[in-house]
Amino acid sequence: MMPKLKNAENLREVATRYLCDAVGNEQAEFRDGQWESIEHAVKGERVLVVQRTGWGKTMVYTIATKIRRENGLGPSLMISPLLALMRNQEEAAFTLGLNARRMTGDNYDDWREIQKELREDEVDILMVTPERLASGHFTRSTLPLITRGLGMLIIDEAHCISDWGHDFRPDYRRIRRVQQVIPRGAAIVATTATANDRVVKDVQKQLGGDIQVSRGSLVRRSLQLHNLTLPDPKVRLAWIAQVVPHLSGSGIIYVLTRKDADLVSSWLRYKGIHAASYYGNAGQREELEHKLLNNEIKALVATIALGMGFDKPDLKFIIHYQRPGSVVHYYQQVGRAGRGIDDAYGFLLWGEEDERIVDYFMDNAFPPQNEINQVLSVLEDADGGLEIEELMAAVNLKKSKIEKVLKLASLESPAPVIQQGREWFATGEASGFKVDPEYIARLRGVRTSEQAQMRKYMQHDGCLMAFLQRALDDDSAKDCGRCRNCTNRANKSHQPKPKLVIEAEQFIKKRRYPIRSRSEWPIADISDHPIHGSGITIDKTHRMLPGFALCSAFDMGLGDQILRERSNGRQYSNMVVEAFIYRLQEWVKNKGIGCVTYVPPRNNRQHVPLLAAAVAERLERPLIHAVARTGEGARQSDQKNEVQRALNVANAFSIERSCKQSALLIDDISVSGWTMVTASALLRHDGCPSVRPVALVKHSLSG
Repeated sequence: MMPKLKNAENLREVATRYLCDAVGNEQAEFRDGQWESIEHAVKGERVLVVQRTGWGKTMVYTIATKIRRENGLGPSLMISPLLALMRNQEEAAFTLGLNARRMTGDNYDDWREIQKELREDEVDILMVTPERLASGHFTRSTLPLITRGLGMLIIDEAHCISDWGHDFRPDYRRIRRVQQVIPRGAAIVATTATANDRVVKDVQKQLGGDIQVSRGSLVRRSLQLHNLTLPDPKVRLAWIAQVVPHLSGSGIIYVLTRKDADLVSSWLRYKGIHAASYYGNAGQREELEHKLLNNEIKALVATIALGMGFDKPDLKFIIHYQRPGSVVHYYQQVGRAGRGIDDAYGFLLWGEEDERIVDYFMDNAFPPQNEINQVLSVLEDADGGLEIEELMAAVNLKKSKIEKVLKLASLESPAPVIQQGREWFATGEASGFKVDPEYIARLRGVRTSEQAQMRKYMQHDGCLMAFLQRALDDDSAKDCGRCRNCTNRANKSHQPKPKLVIEAEQFIKKRRYPIRSRSEWPIADISDHPIHGSGITIDKTHRMLPGFALCSAFDMGLGDQILRERSNGRQYSNMVVEAFIYRLQEWVKNKGIGCVTYVPPRNNRQHVPLLAAAVAERLERPLIHAVARTGEGARQSDQKNEVQRALNVANAFSIERSCKQSALLIDDISVSGWTMVTASALLRHDGCPSVRPVALVKHSLSG
């Protein structure tokens, strides 16, 4: 039902005035489709806005909210997927004099004040993540304050609703519950820049078949796109270090993993380029966003955590160190650049590891039925609720897989599990929760075809921008005249200087991978041994010091060689031993190491003792066979999460001989680190003054 609006005949004039105020330009005019989308929203209709990045989707819902609020209608509730996105949206709302507030995990102290403002109808836009809709506290104490007078539901990055969307977020399904309680006359505005025909139809279906669709051209005229095949990591590092200093302004370098974010950012800093990794806690990310916005940093090296909605109009370049999993991902990320300037660059680099990383993410996207059954069975047998760590102790699955099971199960109706605070409870509805294998197969098929499309894009000899447009079902695609292929630069050499490649190779070889100390056990009361105490705190007198690993697993170099040699069951080659000793010699002198000891392998294999003996001889330190196996504990590689790994080694070792000097503790592979933490605690408990852990390979524990 259309609300009665003041000055309805002059709505466009009013909206245009707000547009001018927002952009600071008295001559500003709406782009094609902008006013029509605003009008739909102001009239309380449903509209899906599918427009390119930088088109001005934020203007649609902020101006519509401004007009509706001036007409006495209720506040808008925005569902937005990322904090970085919300912070930009807050600023956009403030320019129109709107009071935009967000209720997120990083501003919990403000919630009570925000609730008070909601009761007094002082909030114009309330922003939450879709995950907030899963909070019982939020739905009980805050959502009713909104829904009694909700004026507009805003769903940003609406492709996340769709099963077929590249960033599907299960909690977006909870939006349907909000739709069921919003009053008549409330508008719905859904926005996205990255939706093909399949996703658009799915979003239309989920939000209501009567939804209007505003869809425009996806061409980005400011972008100059380049595809470069540089399979070797050291060559890519050299290329980035060679090119970035010659690019004006600042930009983003996208990587697929946190490990690569640290590698690339540390390399750039080594080369005197101001760069930082972006993936940490919310406070650190916000600080880095401000530095990039203010051009205080040359480049952020980011995972997908810095993606949707980050708005810096003068962002000059986007470099992809690795290839994303889909054209949609790539378009969405490269679209961060060139929003408010005439020239910007998008460089897509291809690496040999890309396929393996993308396949890993795809293989772990959907929990199989047997894993679902394990988690639900433990909850059903529990006397009460269980926290995630307790589930990890009971189920030998990765933490990320347990969380996915709980998330998907909680979205079912009726839901077999519910969350109350930090605890999860079974509801008795588990028997009805089954995974549809055909549905999973269809999704995997889509993801596989997306990867194939990215391979075609890398090999494409025509216009790169037009390829992206056609892949996103944009019928207006035509040659851009600016990309690498359109300007006949595809055949020009793009290899970095050989000297820089050698330097990058040496940097990779010399780089240390930290093994961090621990102050807490993953769960309380792991065992009765005195080192575990009564709680989760590791006694300060039992803690190890920080150490490092020589290299990283699956690094396309030494790490891969070490893993191959280990699987062959023989002693490590002279090359591996020499590389390890070379890295240790100067480091040990500075750390005051008195003796060398090691973590004894299972099954009496000799590769680690022989490695430790070679290290002790070269460093001229005594080798002490201090730690022994008790016979308890299975293979650590069979333990899937850090709680299982800590439990598995809790009683696996004993002290055979005392170390009364500061010890260097050697192992070949460090995953979660709990083997070294436990062995170190035993050594310290026995009187060893300090323990420094070192390993050949750091193997990341994913999930």
